[in-house]
Amino acid sequence: MNDLERLLIEQRCTRLFYDYANFGDFDDPVKAVRLFTDDASLILKNRGKTFSGRKEFEALFQNQKEGQLSRKMLQRHVLSQIMIDVKDSDHATGQARVTLYRAEWDLAQGPCPYVYPVIFQWNDEFVRTSEGWKIFTHTVSQFAFQAPEARFSSPSGR
Repeated sequence: MNDLERLLIEQRCTRLFYDYANFGDFDDPVKAVRLFTDDASLILKNRGKTFSGRKEFEALFQNQKEGQLSRKMLQRHVLSQIMIDVKDSDHATGQARVTLYRAEWDLAQGPCPYVYPVIFQWNDEFVRTSEGWKIFTHTVSQFAFQAPEARFSSPSGR
């Protein structure tokens, strides 16, 4: 593999991190499902839960979408220190530091007057598929920093 091929893989995997965050923040969280392989794992160490396969992810992301549609959940992911390690032409790993700003707030009331950041890390495994690069494993670490006020109850308690 030459340097250009390695850089293209790094860019595509980095883009998966950004797409995942943007679908959750601005678009439709359910669209994030297509970023994963059919047999992917979503490991939420911060909640002690593991989800397997796109169908389980879809249920999880649907709950998040309902929170957004009810205008009761406001969140923004800020990603930094993204590092991609290309293993070979079909496999890579990556990590990103995440600062999540989240609040239960109805934007109809105006801008949210308070928000409490939570800091954690994503560790992912990426694979090249016939549809392009996908996430095979997405692991959300335990929270490194979390104010007691930052605890957020999801619409379904998932």
